[in-house]
Amino acid sequence: MQDHITKDHITDESLRDHIHHESLTESHLEFKENPPSTKRIGVVLVCVALLTGLGYVGIHTMSSKQPQKTSGRSGAKGRQMTPLVTVAKAFQKTVPVQLQAIGNVQADSTVSVTPQVGGRITGVYFKKGQEVRKGQLLFTIDDRTQQAAIQQAKGTVAKDMAQVLQYRATLAKDLTAVRQAQANLLRDQAQAQYAKAQGKRYGDLLAQGAVSKDQAQQYSTNALATSATLQADKEVIANAQAATKVDQAQIKNGEGVVSSDQGALNNALVELSYTKIYAPINGRAGDILVTQGNVVTANSTNPLLSISQISPIQVSFSVPEANLPDIQKYSKNNKLTVDVTFPNNNAPPIQGVLSFVNNTVDNATGTIKLLGNFNNTQGQLWPGQYVNAALKLTTIPNATVVPSQAVQNGPNGQFVFVLNPDDMKVTNVPVTVGSTINGLDVIQKGLQPGQTVVTDGQANLVSGNKVRLKGQGGSRGGAGEAGAQGAGHRRRTE
Repeated sequence: MQDHITKDHITDESLRDHIHHESLTESHLEFKENPPSTKRIGVVLVCVALLTGLGYVGIHTMSSKQPQKTSGRSGAKGRQMTPLVTVAKAFQKTVPVQLQAIGNVQADSTVSVTPQVGGRITGVYFKKGQEVRKGQLLFTIDDRTQQAAIQQAKGTVAKDMAQVLQYRATLAKDLTAVRQAQANLLRDQAQAQYAKAQGKRYGDLLAQGAVSKDQAQQYSTNALATSATLQADKEVIANAQAATKVDQAQIKNGEGVVSSDQGALNNALVELSYTKIYAPINGRAGDILVTQGNVVTANSTNPLLSISQISPIQVSFSVPEANLPDIQKYSKNNKLTVDVTFPNNNAPPIQGVLSFVNNTVDNATGTIKLLGNFNNTQGQLWPGQYVNAALKLTTIPNATVVPSQAVQNGPNGQFVFVLNPDDMKVTNVPVTVGSTINGLDVIQKGLQPGQTVVTDGQANLVSGNKVRLKGQGGSRGGAGEAGAQGAGHRRRTE
């Protein structure tokens, strides 16, 4: 303090000398015109003294307040250096062994509905996005052309069927002629035998002289005539049989024509059925790509709409080929389950079953494709979605788990901050994490059940830090232990 006063005094004396010197100089310069004024010099000196005193008082006041502010900030900083954290306890739980991958939802079946006949669309009987059932009417197409074709085909069938009936009638007549000729032959054969016998008897009588030669020749001539009649009957039969064969051929040919006509009629009926388009599968209809009134062509490459079957539905995902032996091992005696969840969604997982393991490993990626089947009765899965797929192989009983946010990544690997509830200090403990299931990390090494770990606030921690629990004012060991136990109990409940 004395040093400040001495320095200020020296400064004041120097300033006064300087001012006095400048005043003398000005007085000397102005002496020629006006003589120096003693009163003016006194006023100047008084002003200088006042300014010097005010400056000293200000400097002293600021220097006295500065240590107080610094002290206040240091105290506040000291209070803020104890980090606030949230904790939970490690506990044991039966956890599944899972293979996790990104999956893609795909429809079990997708059908593009295209018209099979051309014409104008006369009706649309569903709404875009509607759930449709197999056999449900979707579209109708103008069917007048098909109706005309059916009528024409029916006329042709009737005409050709009449021709066949005529051929059959001719065959019946010719068969009757054959039977008549055969009857005539039998009759003529009997007469021929009689005439032959008479000619032989009269020949013997002629030799005995019992009858005249004319009589014997008459009976011999009759025998020869009946033999000629038999030959004629046989020729008539042959001709009649040939006629029946022609008739049969004509009938067969006519029946072929009728069959062809019937085929044309059936085709026309099928074409008519194509004018009504029904849903080929159960599923959800997409956008209506061609509306009522538009003209479509048969077998167009532009579909009217697409239908995707979403119940059941499939999820496709791939896992590294190194996991294939495990999949084969655990799927040998039972079906493996597949759970899917949505990214950034805490909804419960949707469960399905593994239905397909591809027969080839993708050499480009070193993975194998798997498919899971899901009933999807609630329609939660949608074709084209990306989901998180988890294939459950088996379960591990009594595994040590902690909330996933407790595990941190450092330059030497993964670690957790373990809280000692006695002194409320944390320790950096390296851990080995096996897998993550539903927000819990399975700790394979480095942590025991019951230990308390920090789950929030790790960014401000180093090993050995003393911490306070969020939501608690004090930092006593008992309070910290109670908070850790409460967090651990809440985690078990969840």
